[in-house]
Amino acid sequence: MSGNHGADINKALRLVVAAKEAGADAIKLQTYRPDTITVKGMDERFLLKSGLWKGKYLHELYQQAATPWEWHPVIAQEASKYGLICFSSPFDETAVDFLEDSLDPPLYKVASFELNHFPMLQKIGETNKTVLASVGVSQKHEIEHAIRVLKESGCPEIVLLHCVSEYPANPRDFCLQNMPKLKENHGVEFGLSDHSMGYVVAVAATALGARVIEKHLTLDRNECSIDGKFSMLPDEFKQMVHAVRTTHDSISGNQLPQSSAVFKRSILVSSPVCEGDQLTPENIRIARPGDGLCPSRWSEILNCYATRDMPIGHPLSEADFIPNK
Repeated sequence: MSGNHGADINKALRLVVAAKEAGADAIKLQTYRPDTITVKGMDERFLLKSGLWKGKYLHELYQQAATPWEWHPVIAQEASKYGLICFSSPFDETAVDFLEDSLDPPLYKVASFELNHFPMLQKIGETNKTVLASVGVSQKHEIEHAIRVLKESGCPEIVLLHCVSEYPANPRDFCLQNMPKLKENHGVEFGLSDHSMGYVVAVAATALGARVIEKHLTLDRNECSIDGKFSMLPDEFKQMVHAVRTTHDSISGNQLPQSSAVFKRSILVSSPVCEGDQLTPENIRIARPGDGLCPSRWSEILNCYATRDMPIGHPLSEADFIPNK
């Protein structure tokens, strides 16, 4: 949901319904106050100089995008009504305490820029809940440190989310072939936190083994929907869900023998054979259907002798011939 509620609780609740109708499994909030994520600095270090929010100071941006804490239980109740998991990205320790007391979420998300917020990671780990952690701006040693803090604090399961922390992100910057290395390097499952336009990147990630896809949802792309320009409209999200699940289904499980395999070739009788006849290309043939002996036996069977009468189309079996005398 992020800040796409536009500071309107009714819009936030409509986003929950839209998420359900679009096929989402869960909806994620963000839990912070401007003063818990930044300070009210007004020099150039706090000014966004490019991108979607160019010209805004950090405190101003977070003031506009924040989800009021008193909304959280209301949104969670609405999500529960529609069978959606509701959880959040906290941005400091007080947010974790609040979420535990008001929502008791089944998991937590750690945003890319918070992966070095080690006191908060420890607090999250102490809840003994699963953590999704974006790694968009972290190096391998930083990821290892974060995992260690979470696990030593009690976190039972971590899923690392590949991420390009640009808004919107360019698909060419994702380098998705590195994504499975998260599992190889850190021994955890992986997924994708996707800020790109469309769903091609999400589908590609699914094909590479992603177990979680996070994507922004919006009801509109108006200015008040602060992340709207790189978020999916409900119909677009629904198309992504279908594409991702179809992709997952197509690469999962075991391939079963196809019933049409009967129409492969095998060795069949092509003209009537009497007991004692020699089997030659004039009375046997490699043909469809595939219920006779395998064509790999062709040279072995040629010039053998029939042990019984056989009509046209008979599927040759081991009992139908004896070796050449």
